Amino acid sequence: MRTARLAARFRHYDWTAAFIELMIIIVGILIALQVSDWNQDRLDHARAQGYYRRIHADLLTDLQNIGTTLTYWNKVSTYGSEAIAHGETGKLVDGSNWKTVLAYYQAGQVQPFELADTTFTEMRSAGDLDLIADENLRKQLANYYRLSGAGITAMILHHDPVYRKQIRGLTPWHVQQYIWNHCFQEISNTRQELLDCPSPISDQDAAAILATYQSSPSLLDNLRTWMSTLRVSKIVLTSTRKSTAQLTAEVEAKRKT
Repeated sequence: MRTARLAARFRHYDWTAAFIELMIIIVGILIALQVSDWNQDRLDHARAQGYYRRIHADLLTDLQNIGTTLTYWNKVSTYGSEAIAHGETGKLVDGSNWKTVLAYYQAGQVQPFELADTTFTEMRSAGDLDLIADENLRKQLANYYRLSGAGITAMILHHDPVYRKQIRGLTPWHVQQYIWNHCFQEISNTRQELLDCPSPISDQDAAAILATYQSSPSLLDNLRTWMSTLRVSKIVLTSTRKSTAQLTAEVEAKRKT
């Protein structure tokens, strides 16, 4: 009896309506999922654009810092060449004992270059690097920001020369104080200037300091080593500037899409 009733109910059930209702539910679920995907894509695109804008700003900062760093390194190299000329031939800078002392001291100045890598580091930490859909661009950025790591190229751009410590140990303290107060200017965290300045000491005292420099058996060797290292750093940073300019253009193009 129960089986007959159940069979009768199935015969009278509107299977067509049930199928339509099921299709409506399935289509509704699919539409909801698609809308969710579209919304997520929109959010991801907005986040990617935000990252592109910030990376672009970082790269522009790098280009500016590269320019100021190379200018500074060139000035240090000029002082170094003048000091080496004196150490090797006794030639004074413009015939001046003081200017030659200043050349020795300023040849020991350093200004390491560091990338503005805050945005890329944030993306990597957040697991958002996949938001850079262009795989080639993603690899280029990853290679570029290795310069801020511990690789050999990054080490080339960060300096702690033995000569820097040695020349400061040989230069009288009152002369160093004068140089810092009158022959050096820090404009910002990433920009410094080395200035010409009149002598605070007599020509005889300056000559005595030069004699101290010349009597140091390793000073000239360490100066040559430092100048060679700085030359390599300038080559690397000049090459980096080309990469930075290229990446800036590519990121700018992505930022506008």
